[in-house]
Amino acid sequence: MPRFIALPMEVFLVEVVFCAIVFLLSFLLYYKLRETYKLTEYKGLHYFSSTFLFLGLAYFLRFLVSILLLYDQSEFGSMSWDFRSIIVFTIAFMTYSSSASILYLIYSLAWKWGEFFRSEALLHGLAIAFAAVSSLYRPISIFSIQIALLAILSVVIILNYRGYEGNRKTTIGKIYPLYILIFLFWIFNLLLPFRIISPDFRIVIYAFSVIVLCIIGYKVLRKL
Repeated sequence: MPRFIALPMEVFLVEVVFCAIVFLLSFLLYYKLRETYKLTEYKGLHYFSSTFLFLGLAYFLRFLVSILLLYDQSEFGSMSWDFRSIIVFTIAFMTYSSSASILYLIYSLAWKWGEFFRSEALLHGLAIAFAAVSSLYRPISIFSIQIALLAILSVVIILNYRGYEGNRKTTIGKIYPLYILIFLFWIFNLLLPFRIISPDFRIVIYAFSVIVLCIIGYKVLRKL
């Protein structure tokens, strides 16, 4: 997930609203996907739903910290505690949550590939390790971890394409296009930490990300 960087106040307000929308949509998607999983008992949906649980957790914490930062920058704000420790914890937790989200997304496609992939504890262990590394060697390590995970995700999506082509009416066939959408969501949000991203383009990314989640939500509400 992106780091907190200095933004114009109006863009910062949009950022706060964006974080709120993302975590609300993510938790809604998690709830609805869990309902669908109970109906279909398809294990991939269990892991796919966890993607949005951890995505929502990451953006929920980011929303809370954004509110604190917004208050601190206002004329009423005068935070006395050390923000550095809060930001370090936030970045570590967000790295854990976002890494777990992508790992679950990969896992939801690769869970049939052998016993090695059938332990969720492995996913959380990796996510915790990534968070620890990011705390020691940020911000390059955070970006590198996200890029590496998305590269693996892209390979897994490609490898599953043949199964999607032949089984569009199955559960995996119905949710396969959603993987493309969430992959695009991650790619665009990976650009947000860079200072060279203009405020206007940043708002475009916010809007695109919300639209992607709304499309996924629409598909989920229609039971895929």
